[in-house]
Amino acid sequence: MNRVVAGYPMPVRSGVILVCVIFAAAIARGEVSNGTILVAFGALCLSVAILAYRVEVDDTEVRIRYAPFFTRRTLIRDVTHMVEGRTLVLITPTTRIPLWGLSLNARETLLQTLPSHLGAMSPTGPSRQVDTAIRKHRRWTIVAGIGFLVTAALVVPFFKGNAWYEYWNSVGEYLLLLCLLFFIAFIFEAGFSWVLWSAKRDVDKIENQRVRRPH
Repeated sequence: MNRVVAGYPMPVRSGVILVCVIFAAAIARGEVSNGTILVAFGALCLSVAILAYRVEVDDTEVRIRYAPFFTRRTLIRDVTHMVEGRTLVLITPTTRIPLWGLSLNARETLLQTLPSHLGAMSPTGPSRQVDTAIRKHRRWTIVAGIGFLVTAALVVPFFKGNAWYEYWNSVGEYLLLLCLLFFIAFIFEAGFSWVLWSAKRDVDKIENQRVRRPH
């Protein structure tokens, strides 16, 4: 039985773990505000959801794990068609199932696993749409990265033993929170930029193989 497994890419999964480690280290220092603790809790919940997320497709059903103990199942016969956009999306009468992080081999295996009548349909201007999405996420990756570096440099003088430590409670801890938020944004934007670029590269490879294949 063919089976395809998809989930968030490794850069995103590794990034959320790193974010949680940074928040844990900051909280362990005992120099954070209640706002930082709330953001850390939210980041932890988001990290659990991202790490738990997993899509499995076989000959009979699609299984989507949204949380460690919550899995949703959809029968293959309920899938009406596929849409090729930012990523490959399975369409049912009640929901859309995006398959993030599919490799070229996994995509080909999926096409062999699903019923032959489920052709991949492209929305209007798919290539242009994906190119626009890649540019947008790449631009926000750069903005978030610059914001992270700037706030990281600004927060250093507020650490214990440095010149502005006396202003830690009024300024420093908020700069640290802003720095962590920029870092979270950078991780996610970089991850989705990579996912979109990788998906577009794989689709282009498949299309090139079809063009070169003799009739």
